[in-house]
Amino acid sequence: MKPTLKQHAHQLAAAFGVTLLEGSELKGVPEAAFAELHTRTVVVAPITDESTYAIALHEVGHCVAPWGGLHGSPTLQREAEDAAWAWAKHYAMEWTPLMEQVATWARRSYDPLPERKPEPPAPAAPIGRQIDWENWK
Repeated sequence: MKPTLKQHAHQLAAAFGVTLLEGSELKGVPEAAFAELHTRTVVVAPITDESTYAIALHEVGHCVAPWGGLHGSPTLQREAEDAAWAWAKHYAMEWTPLMEQVATWARRSYDPLPERKPEPPAPAAPIGRQIDWENWK
């Protein structure tokens, strides 16, 4: 009999020596999940669907995937995120379009922020009329 998503996540974690805890206080906030690398413990929202399953596998991936625990600079952190998502995708029973959407959303949170739009120049001394810079966005 095929395990449920919840059962599979717990089986995978146990197989790789990771403690997987589901925090009921995180229900409705699946992005609040985290991995504690030194104790190999993962805390996630209750695993109830494909999205929470993908997040749980991703967090386990931080503990066990090569490069999954990198940190220190934004570049290394991005490498760690990519490694953990690759691990999750590899070990998932099935990788669905919804799970890919979750991964894409999470990866975007590590993209650099766009540069701020420059402020319009201060108007020069009035020569008779002012330029309305708001029309030039």
